[in-house]
Amino acid sequence: MLNRWMTAGIVALAIIIILGMTHVYAEKTESEAGKLEQLMKTADTAIDHVERLVIKWQGEGRGDAKEQAELLAHRLGLQQPERGVQTGHDVYRSEIVANAQHAGILVNVVVTGEKEYYAIVQLSGNEHTDQRLLTTLHEQVSQLLNDSGMKAAWNFAVQGTGAMESGASSQLQQIEQQLSGDMDMQAIERYTDNSTASVSYEASDLPIAIKSGTHLLNMQLAVHQDDEKGINRVTVGFPVITIEY
Repeated sequence: MLNRWMTAGIVALAIIIILGMTHVYAEKTESEAGKLEQLMKTADTAIDHVERLVIKWQGEGRGDAKEQAELLAHRLGLQQPERGVQTGHDVYRSEIVANAQHAGILVNVVVTGEKEYYAIVQLSGNEHTDQRLLTTLHEQVSQLLNDSGMKAAWNFAVQGTGAMESGASSQLQQIEQQLSGDMDMQAIERYTDNSTASVSYEASDLPIAIKSGTHLLNMQLAVHQDDEKGINRVTVGFPVITIEY
C-alpha cells in the first residue's frame, strides 16, 4: 500500500532513496525542541489517544561508520553497536526499546562508500512516555549530529486510535476541520482505497517541510479502518509519514 514503509532491514536504504529525490527544509529559526513542541501540539489536536511517537533523524556523513556509530551510541547511553549486513551493506546498530521509564533510541549507521556512511537516529515513545523527555533527547541528538559534521534532517510521526464511528475518509475530514481552525492548510496530494484515506498538505505555519514537485509539504494525515479491531488508526506525519499506517 502507498507509503507503507519501514521494516528495520530496509530503513536506511529506503531513506537514502527518498532523500536523493527531495530535501527537508527547516523553515523557522527556533530551537529544534521548540519546533518539536509545536508539532506535538498539532498532533494532539488531530489524535485523541496517542499510542506511538517516532522522531527520526537522518543524514549523510564522511568518515568511519563504525566510529560514528560507537560515538552516537556512547553519547546516548546505548550498548556497543553490533555489526550486521543489510542488502549488501555493512550496518552498525544499537537499540533500546521504549518502556514506561525511558524513551526508545535506535542508532543505525550504514556504510555507503569508502569513508562514507548514512546515519539514522530514531527516538520513540508511547502513551506512557514523558514528551518532555523526547524533546530533550531531540535537542541532544541535533547537537550530536551537528558536532560530528553531519548535515541531518528529521521528521516526526504520531499514531493513535479512534472509535470507528465513521469510515476512514469521513474521520479524516473531521480531523481536517479541527486542524483548519488553528492554521492555514491546503490539501496537495490525496490517496484513498477501501480502508485507508491519506492527504498531504501545505501548512506554512509548521516549522519543517519537504519539497514534492512544485510544492512544499508540511504535514500528512492518514486514517486506516481496522475492521478486526473495530477502530480507526490515525497517523499524522511532519512533513510526511515515514511509519506504517
